[in-house]
Amino acid sequence: MTLAGTERRRRQLITAGLGTALTLVMGTVLIMGFRLATHVRANIGSLQTASTLQTYPEEISQQLNSLRDRLEVRAYSGQALADLQGTVKRFDQMLNELGVSAESDSPQLHRALQLWHQYAPVLDPVLSFNAQPYVDSDTTGSSLSREGRQYYAEVKRAQLFASDSAGPLQAQLAALAATLQRTCSDAAARLRILLLAGVLAALALAGAAGYFRLTRSSHERAAREAQEQTRDILKTVHEGFFLLDADYRIGSVWSEALTRMFGRRDFAGLSFEELLKDLVAPATLATATKYIKLLWGDRAHENLMRSINPLGQLEIVMDNGHGGKETRYLEFDFHRVMGPEGIKHVLCAVGDITSSVLLARELQESQENANAQVDMMLGMLHVEPLQLMAFLDSAETSLNLVNGILREPARSDTEFRKKLGGLFRELHGIKGEASALNLKSVASRVHALEDMVADCKKKPELSGNDFLPLVLKLDDLLAHLRSVREMGARLTTLKETAPAAAAAVAAAAPHGSAALRQSRPVEDLSRALQAMAERLAEEHAKRFRLTVAGLTEVPPSYAATVKDCLIQMLRNAAVHGIEPPEVRRAHTKQDVGVVSVHFRKVSEGYELVFEDDGAGIAVEALKAAALRQRLISEDQAHGMDTRAAMALIFRPGFSTQEDVSMDAGRGVGMDVVARSVYALGGRIGVSTHPGRFTRFKILLPAARAVSSAVA
Repeated sequence: MTLAGTERRRRQLITAGLGTALTLVMGTVLIMGFRLATHVRANIGSLQTASTLQTYPEEISQQLNSLRDRLEVRAYSGQALADLQGTVKRFDQMLNELGVSAESDSPQLHRALQLWHQYAPVLDPVLSFNAQPYVDSDTTGSSLSREGRQYYAEVKRAQLFASDSAGPLQAQLAALAATLQRTCSDAAARLRILLLAGVLAALALAGAAGYFRLTRSSHERAAREAQEQTRDILKTVHEGFFLLDADYRIGSVWSEALTRMFGRRDFAGLSFEELLKDLVAPATLATATKYIKLLWGDRAHENLMRSINPLGQLEIVMDNGHGGKETRYLEFDFHRVMGPEGIKHVLCAVGDITSSVLLARELQESQENANAQVDMMLGMLHVEPLQLMAFLDSAETSLNLVNGILREPARSDTEFRKKLGGLFRELHGIKGEASALNLKSVASRVHALEDMVADCKKKPELSGNDFLPLVLKLDDLLAHLRSVREMGARLTTLKETAPAAAAAVAAAAPHGSAALRQSRPVEDLSRALQAMAERLAEEHAKRFRLTVAGLTEVPPSYAATVKDCLIQMLRNAAVHGIEPPEVRRAHTKQDVGVVSVHFRKVSEGYELVFEDDGAGIAVEALKAAALRQRLISEDQAHGMDTRAAMALIFRPGFSTQEDVSMDAGRGVGMDVVARSVYALGGRIGVSTHPGRFTRFKILLPAARAVSSAVA
């Protein structure tokens, strides 16, 4: 018994000693492994930094090249300079950090730092530039200032230096990365050997402690490692992950990205409906809740369900942390987690796709702008250069008048509304002539400005602040007209048509007076009107032909007025007069309507007759429209005769069309016609027969009488 007890104690001591020795070995291995792993991790970080830095020299060269190009074309260079400053700052910071974290005695790093320090003399003048590089003048346009010329020279010198130095600097960084990679590989090999020794020691210790304890310890260690890895993954990923149970509640584990996306941390036990109820519309929330419930159905096809996901792109408004709001876009993706008895959970992945959505919108806007430029160029190809330049002169003169109206001081609401009426008349004339020339880009911009004027008109009370957006929109329109003028001049040069006339037009633009425009020969308006008639027929699904006679006899002093009147009356005929083919057939008319224009000299002066064989003007419809727009009262409507009712079409703001379009609905067209005719001392009359025709007759005095009166 004593020997047995002694042997047992000896074995226990041996076992304890072996266990202690193995424990010490295990501890040593773990400590060394930890230190080696820390060293490997630091080297990996340095390797990643060195790999990233290899792209910066070429990027700096490209950004300098971009900055130089922008200075050469006088484009805005502020963003290019900001990008260059950010790149240089990041490169310098990362290279200095690499000098601290990497091997301090690395010759490649030392040479890379020397090469980078050579950049400073050439980059500092460029990065520190804060003056104005351009000066603008009416004669030479935009040019480099004195500081700009010096700045351009510095940029060019820096770009050449960066192009020559990028290769050597990249080579040193690549050599440094290769050295770090070899160091990491060697350390990883040593770590593998050390870990292998640790594993063997752990196996020996586990064998001495017993199979059961080994198994239990192994499982516990694996579980802890799995938990740590899971936590690391959930902290690192940029997507938000969480599980929904059968009660549509979030589980106890979720990724850290959810906190950034939703600005909260109390996700455990939170229902899916509560997560979204303050972020989306009630209808969207109800649809999303139904969708989640469908995912729990055994027969639901997951791929098909994914195609009808109502949360594929969810717009939410969140606090930006600075007292304001910001719009973000989230993408929800759902996957069912299956178990032995069916569906266990629904895994929800949430991604922030704000950058992608905004980039897609920018690309779409760029494409739309490019298409608009192409449409503008194609439209200008069909316009005679003299007609185009004459229109631009007239439009700029009218817009200068609009600018004068906007700047005219006003105090009362009545004075502000009087200004709106003047704006409507001037803008409507510009839009009409732009439409006649098929300059859609100009017409659409003027139409947008009209919309802003109409919005001001609807306000119960006006102030000077309401006109500030109109000034900004007007500046944009004037800039667009300058672009059209420049492009028109280039197209004229390319087509090599009428170089002498184009030079004369360019010399007169854009400050030619009205008298100078009237002194030009009156162009034949027939072609422009025919083109406008074809466009109007296509856009309004009408069929009609236009006949024109005598427009070459229009005196130069009446050309602008006759053109404005015909454009407006042609638009009215296309929108209100000529019926659709099916309606004409129902009234036993020809499918193709007829619109005729006649200008001739008469004993009293000149006569302009515009007629269409359309629906005519119904007096009761005029009264109803005037009542709807509150232009007249019920008593006035009952007391109106036919003549007074017909006069409503010349009343400012009156229109029988409820919806506003590019060609009708403002209620200023015929008002402009009447004002133009009366300004020349003329008269205008209208006759109609419902269902058969409408005829406008304009009588203008002799041109000599007008000239003498003006003189």
